Amino acid sequence: MDGSGWASEYESMSAFDSQLGNRSGYVKPIIDNLGNVLNSNWYSSASVPQSFTFEAGLPISIIPIGDDDKSYGGKPTIFGDHGNPEAPSDTIYGNKTLNGLGVFTYPYLQMGASFYHFRAVLRMMYLPSISELREFSLFGIGFQYSFGHFFQYMLPKAAQPFDVSIVYGYNSSTIGYRPDAFEGKLGLDISTHNFSFVFGYKPVNFFEVMMSLGYQSAKMLSYGELYQQDPYDIFRKNEIYPDITVKGNNGFRFGIAIALQISSLHPVIGYDYAGKSSFTTNVLYFKSQFGKDKTPDEIAKDKGYVRGGNVKTDSDEAPAEQAPVEESSDSSVSEAPAEEPVEAPAAPAVEEASAEETPAEEAPAESADSAE
Repeated sequence: MDGSGWASEYESMSAFDSQLGNRSGYVKPIIDNLGNVLNSNWYSSASVPQSFTFEAGLPISIIPIGDDDKSYGGKPTIFGDHGNPEAPSDTIYGNKTLNGLGVFTYPYLQMGASFYHFRAVLRMMYLPSISELREFSLFGIGFQYSFGHFFQYMLPKAAQPFDVSIVYGYNSSTIGYRPDAFEGKLGLDISTHNFSFVFGYKPVNFFEVMMSLGYQSAKMLSYGELYQQDPYDIFRKNEIYPDITVKGNNGFRFGIAIALQISSLHPVIGYDYAGKSSFTTNVLYFKSQFGKDKTPDEIAKDKGYVRGGNVKTDSDEAPAEQAPVEESSDSSVSEAPAEEPVEAPAAPAVEEASAEETPAEEAPAESADSAE
């Protein structure tokens, strides 16, 4: 503890050495916040067009430093508060510099391109040695594929703007730090993974509502060596060998966001939750599409698909119009036998009558012969 009740630089740095402190809970808020920041901003839309698209910008994710970042198991973290310097204690209190942070963020440059519904994203950042920050670099790569083109043409008109895609993002970052009173360097290797499904609805071309569900992981590996002159013994140096590995907020991830398309400007504003809350304020982002995709109606026409099996077409109505004609022909056929019985007896009646008259005429002839 220093004269103000804050943790000394040695006490803060020794938390990374398993032989001295092994206080993973003390430094865990670093990877909790850093992991959540790096696992955000992997998508700017749920839809990935078939036409070629290029995008670039400076995504920004902001995480408020809350009370849960300042204590673990009833003890202060590196973001925690100070103690009372007049009351000696074995407790390691917070770092004065980190305690003054109200929010946590991490800058980087991101660019991407897409074609035939597949999108690749690249992010990077590099800073030279500045004061106590000895190294700062980031490399990230992500992929996205959208499935809407498989089913949108079969949906009703109001549901056609719905799309779903799958996203994967990986980050690798290196941070080097050396306090002024030390020699050597504390190295931190950070790696993160994000695997999510993104659902989007775009009622108009310039506005989209999105929701993401997925899994994320983050890990921080410490290494290096630090040496500090012992303030009480000029012939002795305090040594720290960072070697602990700390996991971040590994587990379920949820997010909601809205995106706008104003000419080539494509801002995205959203909220994420993965163990703690974070906010996406991706306002400096640009996106342009070179070409025009077919609409779901045009795709349906090309495939010969007609939405709604019970929809009547001209071919469906033709038999209905012919049906009365068939019924009238049947009735005429059925009426014909009713007329035949009337005509049929008339012909035999004439024949019988002629037959009966013939014997009547022959009878007198026979009687005349007999008389002779």
